[in-house]
Amino acid sequence: MIKLGMFVAAAFAVSGAHAGVLDLGSLMGGANVYTAGNFKAISSDVEGSIVAGGNVTIENYAVNLNHKPAYTNYSVVAGGNLSLTSGTIHNGQVYAGGATAYKNAAEAPRSTVNPVDFAAATQQFKDIAAGLSGVAATGSLVREYSANKVIGSGKGGVDVFNVDAAFFDGGNNWVLSGLTPGQTLIFNISGKDGGFNNGNIGFFPLDAYNVLFNFFEAETVDVKGIIGSVLAPYATVKVGWGVINGQVIADTWDSSVQVNANHYFGSVEVSGFELAGSPPVEPPADVPEPATLALMMVGATGLLALRRRRPAI
Repeated sequence: MIKLGMFVAAAFAVSGAHAGVLDLGSLMGGANVYTAGNFKAISSDVEGSIVAGGNVTIENYAVNLNHKPAYTNYSVVAGGNLSLTSGTIHNGQVYAGGATAYKNAAEAPRSTVNPVDFAAATQQFKDIAAGLSGVAATGSLVREYSANKVIGSGKGGVDVFNVDAAFFDGGNNWVLSGLTPGQTLIFNISGKDGGFNNGNIGFFPLDAYNVLFNFFEAETVDVKGIIGSVLAPYATVKVGWGVINGQVIADTWDSSVQVNANHYFGSVEVSGFELAGSPPVEPPADVPEPATLALMMVGATGLLALRRRRPAI
């Protein structure tokens, strides 16, 4: 097993001070969707790759049609069983910690190498969500008529907004003020149930931004219709139909929502961000086989970008 999660933990051990580099994409290997547990879906698709710590059970489904593999060459990584009924896994190999079953579907090439330590990676996501939730807001959200008005700092770069999930029960659009196209917007959203007015909020105004919705304590999320990536490490994605444009990190997935391989969250330095949680885990002492080591180094190179930077001298 390639213990990429361990490398991430070690990377965060670098001392320094007032800013941390947030790079979710490297931690999830560039996947479109990451779940700590099971991933179950019917009659839809994920345009990129799926990484799930439990079973992956998909029916009438397509994966990775847009050729965005995880960990260099994986279309599906399942910690448990992998089952595909009537569908296609495109452009990459699969790993399953348990059995694989295909019905009315072609078998995908199978690897025997697990590219991720699920326990370590999942804990890192939880610590990242908690760490982000403690970052001071630089902007605000208010309801302006029927729109959610986002008021930035006017400085560009990264703006952080802290808001209760209940705020998004209303509103049908976004109005933007004090923002610069291309900048990063991080929404720390508190509350046990996360969503956006049952999919009735138009997200197009956020199309030109690097957006992350951090549902740091949600147990369920309904995020259909969004443009932006979602970090919800304790939540189940449980919604019927719709579209997500971005990456999703969740606890489990039981949904037929379509996930498009665009608006992946870009790496960014966030002022005041620290990795929360227990002390970093040391890298493993065991030495992998040469082929395993080569793949590990590819992933580790990107993951080390997560380190907290040293202060300037």
